[in-house]
Amino acid sequence: MEDKVVFNTGQGPWFAEVIANVHGQDVPERRLEDSEKCFVIAGTFAVFVQVFLAISAVVALVWKRHGEEPKRDLTIWFMDTSKQGCSLFMQHLVNIFLAIVFAQGETKASECIWYGANFAIATICGIFLLTMYMRLHRWAVDRFDLYWLHSGKYGHPGDPPNWRWWLAQMCVWVFVTCGEKFITAAVVIMPLHDTIDGLIAGFEMPMKPFPKFELVLNMVIMPAVLNVVFVWVVDNLIMDSDLKRELHGGIGDNSEEDEFG
Repeated sequence: MEDKVVFNTGQGPWFAEVIANVHGQDVPERRLEDSEKCFVIAGTFAVFVQVFLAISAVVALVWKRHGEEPKRDLTIWFMDTSKQGCSLFMQHLVNIFLAIVFAQGETKASECIWYGANFAIATICGIFLLTMYMRLHRWAVDRFDLYWLHSGKYGHPGDPPNWRWWLAQMCVWVFVTCGEKFITAAVVIMPLHDTIDGLIAGFEMPMKPFPKFELVLNMVIMPAVLNVVFVWVVDNLIMDSDLKRELHGGIGDNSEEDEFG
């Protein structure tokens, strides 16, 4: 007779499944193969929720500007937010790619919950990495007189906005934000892949009979909430530092504190 390991935690069968998955044990009654999996790019419903996610990011950026006093010039605001829009779109594609990669092979968790887990981890780590990067970026711009890469400035004083400066800044920002995702994946997620997979597979158990709910939770609700925090912080990071001080009262050089304000 095959020996079985029973996890008696006193917390019910669902909690026992979480513990079992973390320890690499199968739960025969609720194996992933026995239920419908959730995929991040399968079917029209998945496409719909991904479009909704893009719309929610745009709404968050509009809401951010609504609270500014005084407000940025509309063209400057559009240039700032369009950099975020392009980078968020590319980051979304990277997140989908990484979710599919992380869910391959002998994994227990589905692509959907891997997308949510990767999104949450990458957002937390990304805010830290991008904050450090922008400090280095500002130093390099000042040190080497790379005026066209001065984040948030799109032309010489008195001149109309220069779309070439915007394009250069956008390309750099998209490259950096996508690179940050891969750095987080290589340094944080890959070394802890099996542990994360076991943990999120256990939490996924109650959602397996409802793949559409799982898709919405992990690709709409969670990212939408995290996007509000992310775009708020990033908007302060990429905004013109002189304008940022004006928006925050013009008192001193508070660029480091204001990145989160």
